[in-house]
Amino acid sequence: MAFALRLISATPLPNAQCPMPNAQCPFEKNAMKLFRFVCLAGLVALLTIVLNIVLNIVWPGFSLPSLSSPPPVAGQAIDSSCDRYINRSSRNCPNLEPEFQEVGTYTSTIGSNGDKTDIYYPISSQPESESFPIALLLQGFNVDKSYYSQFATEVARYGFVVVVPNHFTSARTGGRGRPELFARVNQVTEVLADLKRETNNANSPIATLLDTQKLVLIGHSHGGFMGMDAIRGACDLPFCEGTYRRPTELKAGVFFAADLWEDGEYLKINNSGIAVGLIAGSRDSLISIPSITKTYRNIQTPPKVYITVMGANHYGINDLDNPPGSPRERNRPTLNQELAVETIARWSALFLRAHALDDRAAWDYVYDYGRFQDRRVRVISQD
Repeated sequence: MAFALRLISATPLPNAQCPMPNAQCPFEKNAMKLFRFVCLAGLVALLTIVLNIVLNIVWPGFSLPSLSSPPPVAGQAIDSSCDRYINRSSRNCPNLEPEFQEVGTYTSTIGSNGDKTDIYYPISSQPESESFPIALLLQGFNVDKSYYSQFATEVARYGFVVVVPNHFTSARTGGRGRPELFARVNQVTEVLADLKRETNNANSPIATLLDTQKLVLIGHSHGGFMGMDAIRGACDLPFCEGTYRRPTELKAGVFFAADLWEDGEYLKINNSGIAVGLIAGSRDSLISIPSITKTYRNIQTPPKVYITVMGANHYGINDLDNPPGSPRERNRPTLNQELAVETIARWSALFLRAHALDDRAAWDYVYDYGRFQDRRVRVISQD
């Protein structure tokens, strides 16, 4: 290329009429500029192609904008096997929508503590022939159950009976002081046992809807800590009383704004093959991205996924930012609260469907193409 540039600068153009022999005429200058631009554009295109090839070896499905293809768009599609990504309109693998439009809700009392509990369930056109996994939502520290209503409703629309208890206890302070909203590991087995009994209650709106052989966990902040403890089978004061054995019905857990740090170290999560998903808000000042990243690395066995929601803060899962009485989040979100709730609920529900129901479409979304359709997230996964 350099030789060509020297050659064209040294060779007079046949149609150029230059009055001064040693001067370069304007036409020749313009030709040189055009030639250099074309050479540079060709070099950029070549480097883009080479870089795409290299990155596709390391990260299948990666795509860079180039001179020969349009920039990636939210509707970027994949081929019929849902494995490879191409720039065309999506047909085979759309952005998955909730199966149910309407959700019922009521309040009950659950557990040995007599916890007031909000229960959300999908309204089915064939209730006698459908049953749904139980999704227990373990709340953040001092976050009232009412502030999870939008999230729980959205998850229920994907086919779950979502159970949100208010667990008041003074266990954190050794029984001294006023009770606080403080999720604990024991809730997992207590809620499951109570809901199994609920199937015999003819007056219950969920008696015939429960699949009591499938339990999944959702946790927020401290509740996520408790969910991960439940998965690894830990039972330590003040987070758990008595004995705890991980139920065989437990299929998966997904936790927002949660790490597993205790006594100055990040604990190993021996999940025994139970799928674990972590979701973080990029603007979380209470549980940092590096902390959640270290927790993700400590999940011992795949499948596992780590999703960052761009612009969400610690309370992106709640109906409003900084719910009254909760630990204060100093960072304001840059993502609209309703969009944050919908995004976190969608990824949570599809992750849980993939593992509790062996839903292949949900699996493909979470582990393959969803990250290309949803520009609000960044995803790392092992399946």
